[in-house]
Amino acid sequence: METRGIKIPPKEVDVSGLTAQQIIDKIRSFWERCKKDNSQDSDVAPIDFLELLEAYPVSMCSYHMTDSLKLLVALMYFDSKPENPKERDWEGLTMDYLALIFDRSKKTIHDCIKEKEAEAKKILEEAKLRKKAREIALRELIKEEKLKLIQETTKNI
Repeated sequence: METRGIKIPPKEVDVSGLTAQQIIDKIRSFWERCKKDNSQDSDVAPIDFLELLEAYPVSMCSYHMTDSLKLLVALMYFDSKPENPKERDWEGLTMDYLALIFDRSKKTIHDCIKEKEAEAKKILEEAKLRKKAREIALRELIKEEKLKLIQETTKNI
């Protein structure tokens, strides 16, 4: 999401209150949940889980969902939804999948999405507007450069 200009919560760098045992317990908990999951998503889930654990170790290991993690859940959910679902085969990330990779209950994921919906949608809309503005600026720059090239060419003739 970051590469597409979506402002996600900053990665956690202060892990001073986190123990190795907490990380191991979180990995074990995820792995047990993953083994029970029969969906196709369980092939990709370990990668997503480990990326989340690497970026947000304190929040992922915390018993309660932090605001950063709640926002991240909502951003991932709404960002994955296609603008026109009828034209696409994939309907985006499911709450079941998010519950799996965040190692939380489906109800907790649903509550996060509901709580942070407005904030997440605003962030995603701002990212779309920034992308559109960059595209317009690039087109304008290309026009200006073409005009300069034409003017230089006509001067030399």
